[in-house]
Parts: sequence; C-alpha cells; structure tokens
Amino acid sequence: MPLENPKSDFSKWYSEVLLRANVVDVRTPVKGANVLLPNGYQIWEGIKSKLNYFFYNTGHQNAYFPIFIPEEFLEREAEHFEGFVPEVAWVTQVGTTKLKQKLALRPTSETIMYHMYAQWINSHADLPLKVNQFCNIIRMDTGETRPLLRDREFQWSEAHTCHVDASDASKQIKESMDIYQGVFDALAISYMTFRRPPHDTFAGADYSIAYDTLLPDGRILQIGTTHNLGQSFSKVFDIKFLDKDGETKLVYQTCYGMSTRVIAAVIALHGDDQGLILPPEFASTQVVLVPITFKKSTEAVIDRVKELEKELMDAGIRVKADFRENYTPGWKFSEWEMLGVPLRIEVGPKDLKNKSVLFVRRDTGEKFSVKDSEVVSKVNELKKEIHKVLLERANNILDELIFDVKTYDDLKKMMNTSRGIGRGNWCGSLNCATKIKEETKATIRGTREDIDETPDGPCIYCEKKGTQMVYFAQSY
Repeated sequence: MPLENPKSDFSKWYSEVLLRANVVDVRTPVKGANVLLPNGYQIWEGIKSKLNYFFYNTGHQNAYFPIFIPEEFLEREAEHFEGFVPEVAWVTQVGTTKLKQKLALRPTSETIMYHMYAQWINSHADLPLKVNQFCNIIRMDTGETRPLLRDREFQWSEAHTCHVDASDASKQIKESMDIYQGVFDALAISYMTFRRPPHDTFAGADYSIAYDTLLPDGRILQIGTTHNLGQSFSKVFDIKFLDKDGETKLVYQTCYGMSTRVIAAVIALHGDDQGLILPPEFASTQVVLVPITFKKSTEAVIDRVKELEKELMDAGIRVKADFRENYTPGWKFSEWEMLGVPLRIEVGPKDLKNKSVLFVRRDTGEKFSVKDSEVVSKVNELKKEIHKVLLERANNILDELIFDVKTYDDLKKMMNTSRGIGRGNWCGSLNCATKIKEETKATIRGTREDIDETPDGPCIYCEKKGTQMVYFAQSY
C-alpha cells in the first residue's frame, strides 16, 4: 500500500516509512530509546566508513572512552555543564548501595576525554592530537521525542583535537568542514553552513559552525557541528605542553560531531510515496535481481539469475537475488522499492532469448533493456547517475524554500504557510532573537560561513540598523 506523499503530510509519511522500510522500530519500553533496524543501521555503517576514510587520511585516530562520567568532571566546566543538566541521566545506586558520587551517563564526552588528554600530552611533539570516538549518547530530553530527529539515546561520531596555537586550531576547523562536506556530498544531502550567533554557541566555545539541512515540511534539521574551543577547556582540565622554547603552554582545542540524525535527512530528502530511495553508496543492497518465471522457463531463468548474482558480486556490487516462491513479482517490486534499493534487474524468458535484462531505476522509475555483456558496466554507470539525480533534487528542495524577508510580516507569513528559510537583516540583539522565536517559533540559524554577506537594511524586528545578514527557520 502506498505511503502518504512526504510533501503533503511529512509527519505521517516519516513515521510509516521508518518501520515499513526497516529503518527504526519505536516499540520499545523506553520512549526515545529505539531500535535502529538493519536498513537504517547500514546507512550509519556507511557514514562511519566514509568518516573513517577521511579521518585516516587526515591523521585522526579512533578510540573509545567510558560512558560513566563523575559529577565533579561535569562541574569543572560550569558553563558547559549547565546546558546539559536538564538532560543528564545519573547513576546513583548500584544494587542496594548508594554511590558516594553520582555518575553521569555520557551526554557528551569533552570532560572525560580532556581528563585523559591532560595525562597524554606533555610536549609539542605530542601535538596535534586528533581523536575520534564512535559511541552512544544519552540525553533524557523531557520534551517530545521523534525517532532519529530527537532521541534520548543515539549513536554519533565526536572528534576532539588539541593544537599548539590558535592558527593550527583554525586550520583544523577548516579540515573538519571539508570532512563533513565530503560525507554530506556522498549522501547527496543539500545543506547550508552557518556560524551560530553568540547566544546559540556551544557552551565553552569561542564560536560554533553548524550544518543545517531543510526537510520537505520546511523545517531545519541540524546534521552536524564544529566548535572552536580556544583554551577554555584546556584551562579547566590543565592540558599543557612544553613548547620548542621550553615554555609551558595551554593547548588550543576543537571538536566536531555528527549523529544518526543524518539518517533522517537521507530518508526525508530522498524518499517518496513508495518508500525510501537510497544513495547507492549507502544502500545495504545496491541491486536486487528478480526472476520472472513461467513453468517451462523457470530453471533456465533461475540459473541465469544465479550467474548474474555472482557476476555482480565479483565486481564488488552489493546484490541480492529474490528467489522467494510464495510472493509474486509485483509484491517483490513493491517491497524492494519500499526498502530503497537503487536498482532492480528483472530476468524473464524474453530476456534470456534476447540475451539481455531489464533495468528499473528506483529514483526515476525508468525501465530499459541492457545487454548481458554490459550489465556490470551499466550498474557502475548508474550508481553515479542516481547519486547525481538525488543531489540535484535535494538542492532543488533547498533552493525552492529559501526566501528573502524584508519585513517581520514577511517572516510571519512565511512561517505560517510554507515555512522554509528566511534570509534577512538582524541587529544582533538577543531580545529581538528571543521575541522572534516566541512569536514565530523561528530561530536565528546564524550567518553564512561559506560566503560573505552584508546587511542591506534594518533589522526585520526592531527596525534598527541591521548589523548581520542572517537566516531564520523553524527547527527540529
């Protein structure tokens, strides 16, 4: 049965597709702590693999740190700790014995990692230090939870680096942005890069850069962040090194993270009323083979499908042949479309006779015959073509929902209709930002980090001189 159209009722469509497409099952005893099903976990595995590729080539190393964090560690960085207090889950008792000191279940890992960094770093020769951790995060958000969009337990990658000076830390910020751009481009995700305003900067950071994508319902989803921490944490955790001149100095730090939220972006930006459409690089099955059999030709068709399956596997293509006898070809077509498999190849008696197969693209629905001798090369060609089409579609979704807002009425009208991203002038006042959020639910996402823009008029709220060109949007 077809799903809702994601553009007409995104919320209903999203909930249905998560379960029916084997991505997430929310039927667990703890709200917001869900099962990431095989089809969803494969996307995350692909993201991890892509991150590892970039990390390896930029000198990062993977490690794993404890999930338990002593309360005193979080209290050391008071500003940082305050932001997480409402969401921290505590371990206060083991069996019948109450703990003398509470232990937090990792809401983020700065404190435990930096405690260790202080023990590892002694000399300038130990720098730069670049460590990434893949782990689960616990944030007991008391508000509404939505699978992948806002979970209480989720998977993520968090990288934390240390440097000899501010200049080297700034270079690391640029490197992290290049890494994330590589991942998002591979996922065919459209996004914008913003420097967050001071009131929305990560606690303890000098500045924060965030990557926002726009979902079909016109709301923004933050899919990654990069923070320049300066020396705020190194002062608290005493992370020092001996420089070349024999002087003891504090390190400069950065951190950046990306979570399973990115999976939600892949699903929302590429899906349709038939289910998922997965970028070929991240699909657990890139090609599904479906035999179309009749009594007299069954054995020959099955044999050809088996040959084709081996041929594609030997070429490094993730392929699955669907030999299930208790399902019709039409039923199989619908199921594999729901799961988002990029390509379907059908083999029937006529195809055997013509020494060809029938290709069906998931992204466009286009059908065409391909000669047996050209199947592998055509699959590899289409993997690139499908990725290109998905990226163009995602960029179109973003472009169509960016609007210039010259007045506050423009912004209010936009947020009451199509939503989207409003580009307008802001005076820099926290009061204006607060009032805008209260009245429209739109937050200031920040200034563009990738291009230079200057204000061209008064603040859309108070009409005083505009000091920044910023972007407004409702968010998840």
